[in-house]
Amino acid sequence: MSLDDKVSDNDQVYSSHDVKVIVDDQTLAYLQKATIKYVEENGRSGFQIEKDNPETALSGCASCDPSTGCG
Repeated sequence: MSLDDKVSDNDQVYSSHDVKVIVDDQTLAYLQKATIKYVEENGRSGFQIEKDNPETALSGCASCDPSTGCG
């Protein structure tokens, strides 16, 4: 997961609360029925991805954990 403003022809763009989420075709399948939140707690902040089954959640980067998010 990264911050970027480039949109490729095969990307899907979703908007919520004035925030755009750009997802490439390869990642889209992993994010089905997922919720992405920005969380600030205990001096840490970052994006958190929640799915129905946390064991199959896509973390997005090596420092991310589906239960605590990135940061």
